[in-house]
Order: sequence, then structure tokens, then C-alpha cells
Amino acid sequence: MIYEAATRLSESQAVTHEMINSLASVRCLSELLVDYPGLDADDRTRFLGIIRKETERLVRLLKRRQP
Repeated sequence: MIYEAATRLSESQAVTHEMINSLASVRCLSELLVDYPGLDADDRTRFLGIIRKETERLVRLLKRRQP
């Protein structure tokens, strides 16, 4: 029983850490896109691709947490 509780807590902490990392990436890259509208098209495309990848990752993490 204690082992199961510790395992759930550890999994929850790992998911929380992963979510924070993804959200930080999305925030930083979106701020760059807003603050530097003159970025070249390649950088904008790369940043948007990373934002999409991170949001897809967040969706997977959240779906995994559903019972």
C-alpha cells in the first residue's frame, strides 16, 4: 500500500515536471515570436513546429492521467 502510494506520487511528480517543461518552452517561443516579428521565416517555422510538438506532448500527458 505504501509502495503504491509512493509510486503514484513519483509518477505524478514526473508528469508535473514534464508539463512545466513543455509549458515553459511554449511560453518562451511564443514570446520570441511576438517580441521579434522580424524573425526570418525559417526560425518562425521552426519555433512554431516546436510549439506544436510541445502542445501535442501536453495533450498526451494529460490523457495519460485520465482514469
